[in-house]
Amino acid sequence: MFIPMGTVVAVCMIITLAFSNRIPGLSLNRVTPPTVLRIIGVVTGAAGLWNVLWYGLRHPTEFWGLMALGSGLLMTLLSALLVLPAAHQPALLNRLRPYALIGLLGFAITYVVGIYRL
Repeated sequence: MFIPMGTVVAVCMIITLAFSNRIPGLSLNRVTPPTVLRIIGVVTGAAGLWNVLWYGLRHPTEFWGLMALGSGLLMTLLSALLVLPAAHQPALLNRLRPYALIGLLGFAITYVVGIYRL
């Protein structure tokens, strides 16, 4: 059975959003063991890197290539924040987190709608 990579990346974006936010009641970080958070961070970071390095850089003039670049960069950034212990996270990245989450949410919605229309 073949699962399209766009679907895998969309699911990874949603997982990244679920674990990267700090909204009380919606953030899964407080109830997830650190080892599981690191695994999630590595998997979603790898999906983000694939999006940037494999698809985005190979199709920089196409709509989905640009979407892959943007979403991959945001997903990689937010995934890195999942992997890093809170005490070692740079203050600048924590200040950028809400903007990155909003951007990634927009990319995720675009991916999901685009995949649904196929």
